[in-house]
Amino acid sequence: MRIAFVSDIHGNLPALEAVVADIARRGADLVVNLGDSLSGPLLPLETAHFLMARQDWLHLAGNHERQILHPHQRTESDVFAHARLGAPELAWLAGLQPQRRLNPEVLLCHGNAAQRS
Repeated sequence: MRIAFVSDIHGNLPALEAVVADIARRGADLVVNLGDSLSGPLLPLETAHFLMARQDWLHLAGNHERQILHPHQRTESDVFAHARLGAPELAWLAGLQPQRRLNPEVLLCHGNAAQRS
């Protein structure tokens, strides 16, 4: 099985589109997004729409997804992203899990699994 991982997109849709084109060229059986997808001073709403359309990808939450959703944890980048997102995008973020087992041997998470439990 060929797995492609993306992470720390931070709202950089043009870079993500280039990576996705490369993944398509190389081929992958599964694409896993490990989180920190939208927080940043670029294109959080457009990036959310792009990722939400990738229903065949496995999407996880990183620390910035949590921060976007909780006002007292937000950095300036999270505030920028939150201000541009609507109810559908925030609901999508809230539904993301911080970790998931791909199989009994492989745990997927953003950063340190001990911090995500």
